[in-house]
Amino acid sequence: MNIRTLPPLTPDEFLNHPALQNQRCELSEGRIVMMTGASKAHREIAGNLFVMLHAALDRSRYHVAMAELAIRVGRSVRYPDVAVDVQSSDPKGLTAVSPLLIAEVGSPSTVATDFGAKVREYTSLPSLAAYVVLSQDEPRAWLWARNAEGGFPDEPEMLVGREAVIPLPGLELTLGLGDIYSSVGD
Repeated sequence: MNIRTLPPLTPDEFLNHPALQNQRCELSEGRIVMMTGASKAHREIAGNLFVMLHAALDRSRYHVAMAELAIRVGRSVRYPDVAVDVQSSDPKGLTAVSPLLIAEVGSPSTVATDFGAKVREYTSLPSLAAYVVLSQDEPRAWLWARNAEGGFPDEPEMLVGREAVIPLPGLELTLGLGDIYSSVGD
């Protein structure tokens, strides 16, 4: 078996590299990181969130994407589980224009990145109103929401249980954890 490694790439090189087309990978600080497959619970939670946002938001103003819309930040290119971007006039665009909400479903293999590098990267985006990490094991979410002063808290707000709701003031919306986890057992 031949394993080929690539030198550090810029985001443009990564997005346009022919060998990386249709590969499940991200660019983290110039380095390619392969993404693993997702559990059934992971897919259900991300799918439910996507459907809820897609149904609730005005599609002439917002684009809701699931795992395929690239988020460029610094020297990284990420593919979050769910993202809400402002609607763009470029239907063939590969990257978000001004992401407002980014959500990841955490797993044992991604927890360090979801609560580390991705927090720093995503909360540095000037357009972002909220970053949410959802547990794949139980109805639990960690929310970093932009405050009135324009910054993000150092620590997320933790929301627990099917009765909890995630406030998304940037989208004038609240989402119930019970709905997000409706097809996932406790």
